[in-house]
Amino acid sequence: MLASCGKDNGENEPGNTEGKDCYVVNFDMNGHGSSIQAEEVEKNDDAKATLPKDPEATGYKFKGWYKDKELTELYDFSSTLTDNITLYAKWKEYKGVPYDTNKTPTLYLAGDSTVQTYADEQYIGGWGQYLGWFLDDNVKVVNAARGGRSSRSFINEDRLFTSTDSAKYPFTENGGKSIEETIQEGDYLFVQFGHNDDDTKSYDDTSYKYERMVPLGTPDENGIYPVVKPQTKVSTTSNLPSDMSDKTKTEIAKYGNEYYEYGEGTYKGYLKMYIDFAREKGATPVLCTPVARVGFDSDGHIKGGPGRHGDDFAYVKAVKQLAEEENCLLIDNFGFSKDILEIATQNFSDFLMAIVPNNLNNGPWPTGYDSAYHNASAGYEKMEGTHYNKYGAYLTASYIAEEIINYDMQGKTVKHGNTVEYFNFVKHILEKPKNYINPSNRLSIAKANEMEALFEEVNSKDPERKYVQPDVAIQAIEALKARGSLDSITSENYETWGTYCKEARDVYESLNYDLRDQVTNLSDLEAYEAKVKSARPQAILTAYMSINDFQSVSVGSTLNGQSKVREGHTFTLVDNTSDAKMQKYNKKGTAFELNGVEYDATDAGILLGGNKDYYIEFEVKGKCEVTIVGVSGGSDTRTIRATSVDNASLAYNFEMSGSQTILTNVFENAGTFRLKSAGSNIYLFYIIIEYFE
Repeated sequence: MLASCGKDNGENEPGNTEGKDCYVVNFDMNGHGSSIQAEEVEKNDDAKATLPKDPEATGYKFKGWYKDKELTELYDFSSTLTDNITLYAKWKEYKGVPYDTNKTPTLYLAGDSTVQTYADEQYIGGWGQYLGWFLDDNVKVVNAARGGRSSRSFINEDRLFTSTDSAKYPFTENGGKSIEETIQEGDYLFVQFGHNDDDTKSYDDTSYKYERMVPLGTPDENGIYPVVKPQTKVSTTSNLPSDMSDKTKTEIAKYGNEYYEYGEGTYKGYLKMYIDFAREKGATPVLCTPVARVGFDSDGHIKGGPGRHGDDFAYVKAVKQLAEEENCLLIDNFGFSKDILEIATQNFSDFLMAIVPNNLNNGPWPTGYDSAYHNASAGYEKMEGTHYNKYGAYLTASYIAEEIINYDMQGKTVKHGNTVEYFNFVKHILEKPKNYINPSNRLSIAKANEMEALFEEVNSKDPERKYVQPDVAIQAIEALKARGSLDSITSENYETWGTYCKEARDVYESLNYDLRDQVTNLSDLEAYEAKVKSARPQAILTAYMSINDFQSVSVGSTLNGQSKVREGHTFTLVDNTSDAKMQKYNKKGTAFELNGVEYDATDAGILLGGNKDYYIEFEVKGKCEVTIVGVSGGSDTRTIRATSVDNASLAYNFEMSGSQTILTNVFENAGTFRLKSAGSNIYLFYIIIEYFE
C-alpha cells in the first residue's frame, strides 16, 4: 500500500522517509479485530509488525509472510498464542492487492443485460445495479455492463480497451469512457458474459453470430475447452459475409476501421483478455458465471441445451475451467440462480423474471408488476426466460455480497505467480443493505422465505415487509355484493358490473399466493363474474377462420396466398419470405365453446413467427370482439399482435401460453389488421370476430 510521504527536506535522518517511495504492508487478520500494519518503510526494504499474544484468541490467520518464508496460503495459528509473534514482509516479494492507504477499491462490472442498470420504473433488473446496496460509501461500483454484449462485442465497442483509431463507438456507461481509461491499481474487475456469446442459439437471423457470438472451440479428451486469444482484426467495411444483414453491417461499422470477427478467438480466449488486462493494471479480476435461464426438465431442474448456455451448460463450465487455470477469483452466479429457480419451481419461477416489454410501466413495484402479469390491457406480451425482475436481480446481488464474505471467512485466496489475490474490502460489506426489494405477491411467501434463508451473512429480507391481509379482499367482495343482488345484473348493465367485479378481483389478486385460500367468500365473487358473463348478449354476427378451412394444404406446406371469406369478411394469409416460413404445422387444437357456440378441434395449426414479412390480414367492420385461439411454441408465454394497417400505433396483443389459449380483445373501430407473432413461434387455430350491436 502506497503511503503518504512528504518531500525530501535534505536531512534524511534515520527513520525519516520524506522524499522517498514509502509503503506500509497490511497483515489481514481475517476477522480477528482490525488488520495490523507494519511501520512505514521505503520501497525494497523489509517490513514487520508484531502480533501481541492473546490468551483468549485461537485460529489467527494472516496474509503476508512469516519470518522469511513466503506464505502461499493463509498461515493458521491453530493454538492459543502464548508469545508475541513478529510478521515480516519483503517488498520485492509482496505483490498482493496494493492500494493507497487512504483509498478503497472501485469495483468495475463488465457484462451484459443481466448485469446492467435499469430505470427505477422498469420491472427488469440487473444485479450490477444492486451490488452497491451491500457496500458502504467507501467502495464505489461502476456498472459498465450493457445489454446484448458478449465478451467479444464489449471489446469491439472499445468498452474495455481505449479505441486506437479515429472512430469511437458511442455509449454512456462509465461516463462514455473505456474501463482502461479509469481503472486504477487496487481496483477490481468483475466479468460476466455468456448469454450473448452462446452460439448454440438457433436464430434464423445470422446477424447475431457476426455481431456478438463467440465459439467455445473443440474440447480435448478431458472436456477442457481451448484458450485461444483473438490475434487479427479485419476490416469493418470490406470482405463481410454475404449473409450479414445491413443492420449488422451498420452496427459493426461503428467499431471503427477494424474488429474481431466471429471465429477469431474462443470464449475462454476472450475472457482471458479481461483477466490479463486487469492484472496488467494492478487490478484484481473476478470471473462470474452467467446467471441461469428459465427452462425446466421433467424432474424440475433447470435444463441446458441450445440457447441455454449450451449442452450440459458448456459456457458455464468454460468459465469455471478458466478460473482454475488462471488462478482467478470466481463467483458462481449460475449455480446460485439455478438454485433459486429450482426452489421457486416452475409454478413460481415466473415471479423472479421480468415482463416483456421491458419498458412496460404499470405502476410501482411490485403492485404494478403483479397487475400487469398476463394482462394484455396493461401492455403485457410475455414472460422473460433470460432477464430477472427487480427481486431476482436483487437476490443475485445479495448472493455476490454473501459469497465475498464467505471467501474471507474461509480464508480463500488465489495465487497468480507471486501475487496473492483476495477480496480486501470485506469490512465494507453491509450486513443490512441500504435498501430492500420485496418480492411479487404472486410469489409464495413460503418460497420467498426459503430463498432468503440461503443468506446467512447478509440480510436480504426487509424486516418491515408487510403483506395485504385476507380480510381486505373479503371486505372488497362484500362491498361488491352490497351494490346489488345477482338478479340485478342484466344485458343492459353487464359492462358496469364487469367493472365492479374487476375492482374486487384486483384486491384479491393483491394478496400473496399463500394467503388467498383464506378468502372465505371468493365463491361469491366467482358467482358475480359468472353472472356478468351470462348476461352478455349473444353476437348478432360471427365471422371466423380456422386452419380447418385449408384442408387441401398438406402439413409442412406453405400457406402463402390462402384465403377464406365468411360472413362478408376476408382472411388472407401472406408470406413474403424467401423460404416459406408460414406453414401448416402438425400442432393440434382441441374443441372449445365461446359465447354459446361450439367450435371444432383442429388437426393442425398455422405457424406464425416473429418475422414481419408473414402475417394474416383481416378486416373488421365496426366495434367488435376479436378472439384468437392458439398455443405458444414453447413452455413460455408468447404474444400474437394484431396491428392496424392504417395506424401502426394501434395494436392489440393476445398472449398464448404453453397450452391452448383463448383470448379476446375489443376492437373499437372498423379497419384492416395484420396478425403476426410478436416474437417466437406460435401456432394459430382460430380467428373469431363477433358483433354485438
